[in-house]
Parts: sequence; structure tokens; C-alpha cells
Amino acid sequence: MGTDRPADVPDAAEDLGPAEQRAPSHAVVADALRTRITLGGFAPGARLPTERDLAAALGVGRNTVRQALRQLADEGLVVTTPGRAGGTRVRTADDATAAPSVQAEALAELRASLRDYMEYRAAIEPLAARLAAERGPTAARRALVRMLDEEVTDLTSYHRMDSRFHLAVAAAAGNEVLREAVSRARTEMFVGGNSLWLQTDWGVVYPEGRDLAQVFREEHLATALAVLAGDGAAAEASMRRHLEEAATQFTALLDRLTPGRGSDAAQAGTEAPALDARD
Repeated sequence: MGTDRPADVPDAAEDLGPAEQRAPSHAVVADALRTRITLGGFAPGARLPTERDLAAALGVGRNTVRQALRQLADEGLVVTTPGRAGGTRVRTADDATAAPSVQAEALAELRASLRDYMEYRAAIEPLAARLAAERGPTAARRALVRMLDEEVTDLTSYHRMDSRFHLAVAAAAGNEVLREAVSRARTEMFVGGNSLWLQTDWGVVYPEGRDLAQVFREEHLATALAVLAGDGAAAEASMRRHLEEAATQFTALLDRLTPGRGSDAAQAGTEAPALDARD
């Protein structure tokens, strides 16, 4: 799916309060890219996406991406050359391709990390939805419903709107500690999670041609309406179901990367990655 992106992409939740503006450090981004390279997402000699596209895919600022690439270059994992024909490429040394055992270890660590984050989110976000319904300001609850009509044209804009929605639910809950917890969990999780979509066939989650605006609305409608109605129990239950579905989607993509279970490693060296980010 082609996308038109702005010249720069700010760090996540630029229009939200201080608790939501904590951008992931460049070390977090470097770790996510290192894992994706280890898993075969970028073959030796393959050019990485531009800073702009990486920023859009990972939901971070270009400066964060720039620092992360500098760190990987210092480690000898990538090489950056200036000029129009330049860019950042995975180094082509004989040991640039990780051994199967190293790939398996990296995948296991990523699977465990995403599991931990999803379990944590399942513990705090349904509570945030309940509190938003029971005591959220009327204007904030109505705003959640209006978000469902926002323009969503690709997975990058889906990710942006999804983050806005979940953070808005947390903000409406009226608990600063809970809001910060939701923000931090999402921010850190999606750097690693969205890196899975770099040069990966994301059609395993959303078939090509699927109306993502409709997907966004369908996935969040029940929660938005329950919060608006002030039904705490229904809001909590719908948020929990949504998170369970998201966990299933991440698992499907991880399974695709697992050797012997539909791995896309053979396609990893292509020069036209699907860079759109996912909820």
C-alpha cells in the first residue's frame, strides 16, 4: 500500500500532555532495528528505509531514528553513505547474517516482550476504559466517538489514530498514574511491534484492499459507545476484547517470521518494504 508521508514525523502523541510525550529513546529504536536485522528483515547489503519512513513506521521522531542508526553504525552492523545514491545499508561481511540459533533467540525474546506488554496493557487499559465511562468529562467521552470518523488511509494513519484513541481513553479516566502507565506501555511496545512490519507481508493481518478506516471504526466503536453511555462494565469488557484481538494479530505475524511456520525470510531482501505501522 503506497503512502504519502510528511517531510518529518514528530514523536508520538505530539498534541498530548507531558505524560504522553515521552518518546522512546534511540536505544529502544536501535534494539528494535537490530532485532529486525537479526531476524532477516534486512538482508546483508540491503538498504534500510529512509529516516523519514522509519520514523513513520516506528512512530518516533527522525532525530531518534538518526541516533539509533548512528549507534548501529558504531556497532558495525550498518554502513551509512552520503549522497542521493547513498543511504544506510546492512553491512555485507560474512558474519552479517545471524546464525539460525541467534535468530531463534531473538524471535523468542521479541515474542516474550510483546506478550509481556500485551498482558500489562490488558491489566491497565480495561480499567482505564471503565473509569473513563464512569467519571470522564462529557466532552472527552464525546470526543472518542468523533475520532471514529477521522481519516484513516493506511496503516501509518491507523497507528496514529489508534494511539490517539487509547491515550484519550486513558486521559478521560482522570488518573495521572494510570494515564502515564498506558502511554509508556504503548510507546515502548510499538517500537518493537511495528518493526515487525518492516519488509514483512502485513497482509497476514489485513488483506490488501481492506478499508482501514472501517477497520478502525469497527475495532473501537463498542468501547467508544460504552464510554459515552457511562457504562463502565461494557467499556471494560470491550477494551479487553479489543486487546485480545490485537494480541492474536501480533502472534500471527510472529508465527509468519518463525522458521517452518510461513517465514518471509526469503522475501527479506526486497527493496520495496511495506512500511506502514500497525496498532
